[in-house]
Amino acid sequence: MQLLPRVLPNWLVLGALLAGFYFTATPVNGQAERCSTALGQVVTSHGGELSGAVEVLSWNIQKAGNVGWAEDLANFSAGIDLAFIQEASVQAHIPKAIRENMHEAFAAGYTTDSMQTGVMTVSSSSPSVACNLTSWEPWLGTPKATSITEYPLQDREERLLTINLHAVNFTLGLVNFQAQFQALTDVLNKHQGPVILAGDLNTWSDKRQALVDNFMSKHGLNPVTFEPDLRTTTFGHALDHIYVRGMLAEAARVIQVSSSDHNALRVRLAFQ
Repeated sequence: MQLLPRVLPNWLVLGALLAGFYFTATPVNGQAERCSTALGQVVTSHGGELSGAVEVLSWNIQKAGNVGWAEDLANFSAGIDLAFIQEASVQAHIPKAIRENMHEAFAAGYTTDSMQTGVMTVSSSSPSVACNLTSWEPWLGTPKATSITEYPLQDREERLLTINLHAVNFTLGLVNFQAQFQALTDVLNKHQGPVILAGDLNTWSDKRQALVDNFMSKHGLNPVTFEPDLRTTTFGHALDHIYVRGMLAEAARVIQVSSSDHNALRVRLAFQ
């Protein structure tokens, strides 16, 4: 979503705080530790291994609620190995819209009586690890999800770690926003192989972007650049990103769409 807290009426913000609807964005205790412990365990069975260059898609699909989303997804996900979908609707059966026999790792976010949404990582290979972190929108009290997956690589002992993140949006300061990224520290420190971190990071200010860049640099992740850069922006700042470690972008493009309020990112990544 591109709506920002600064556009909310002051009376609404104050009312929410006085009513007690203020939540911390710090992920649920123990989630990050359990995920970090699971990395690198012996794989007993899996559905194939990733190999060669990896074709990657990242897209905030706006709950798959707009006309043409399925046709768009099918068209620009041809040959994809990994798809990082934010605001993914379970009811929309997104993996089937990409192609048959894709694997799904879903981390639940906003839920109503008729719809469950969150972040979904869809892959051609079955993950050896799939775990979730849950943060909270401080003003709205709704969950923001992070999906962490690990994949075996053909002819390599190391594995690929992927992080699909939809960042906290509605907050005045940086404390809750920062906490969502800091929760990934142990996972990134433990994993010694290649990494892809992608998603709608809600970097709509200089301070937010600087915080993300500093965090990524600290953990050896570099941004994928796009030329021309047609990524969706708010206040002149791109919201969607792909960061990588131990990989190089051989091709990168932004796909303009009318079926979501975010344009899609597609890249081809080679292992170093």
